[in-house]
Amino acid sequence: MITGEHAVVYGHAAIVAAVEQRITIEVTPLAERQLEILSDIAPPATVPLDPIVVEGPYRFVLAAAARFAGRLPGGARLQIASEIDPTLGLGSSAAVTVAALGAFAHLSGAPTEGLHTDALAVVRRIQGRGSGADLAASLKGGMNAYRLGADMLTGAPPETTRARIDRLPMPPALSLRYAGYKTPTGEVLARIAAAMEGREAEFAALYDRMGDCAATAIAAAGRGDWAGLGAALSVYQGLMAELGVCDDMLGRIIAEAKTTPGLLGAKISGSGLGDCVLALGARPEGFTPVAVAEEGLKIDD
Repeated sequence: MITGEHAVVYGHAAIVAAVEQRITIEVTPLAERQLEILSDIAPPATVPLDPIVVEGPYRFVLAAAARFAGRLPGGARLQIASEIDPTLGLGSSAAVTVAALGAFAHLSGAPTEGLHTDALAVVRRIQGRGSGADLAASLKGGMNAYRLGADMLTGAPPETTRARIDRLPMPPALSLRYAGYKTPTGEVLARIAAAMEGREAEFAALYDRMGDCAATAIAAAGRGDWAGLGAALSVYQGLMAELGVCDDMLGRIIAEAKTTPGLLGAKISGSGLGDCVLALGARPEGFTPVAVAEEGLKIDD
């Protein structure tokens, strides 16, 4: 996430970028109507297609399979390999969901144009909520402005509805620094929901300001004004702090990053209360450079 966190859940725009670290699924068709799943993250599993039970460490893959099970001519063996750094919060669940949906769509002969809506349905089935911005990055690649439709904000998205995903110019240097710990997004959102009780109008006004700031960032990125983008990121960081998701560690990392000559902006990337800080421009000490992927989902026969 470049900017727009939290506000994106309420229908405001955001910017999301795809990092050039990939999950690959190698697919071998099987005559038996079952899935054989192998990976480095969990023991092998064999699951019948009729019906699919969505549970366990491969639940995102299984939920993706359930979207296409009735159209699959047979089963498949899936060999999953990941090069995503697990310490940087780079959306591995989104990546494996999009990769699995791409594999099953290809096996069933279905088009891939509507896969973002399928992917959002999968993630919400498992997690209960989610903006789908990370799914858009995995699917499309590059850096994108992203916005949910008004009828997609909660629950299973309508099959005929599409989120708006608009490609932006590729950004200058990006880097990340992991805080050393994470607070699950669901827990962060639960804390904010508790803080909102009795203060709904105040928080709605804050989300509106966040949305306006994200729109300013999108406009700057669209015209290649990277200093303007950096300034908007810094403003958004202040709004994240106002929301209550910037703890002392994140604040120290950002303050230290701001002393770097050539830095254009620094802010939390993601829901906050841990995870990562993003830097735009010159790389501060302790940050890891990340390359933005030109392509998202790729299917090779």
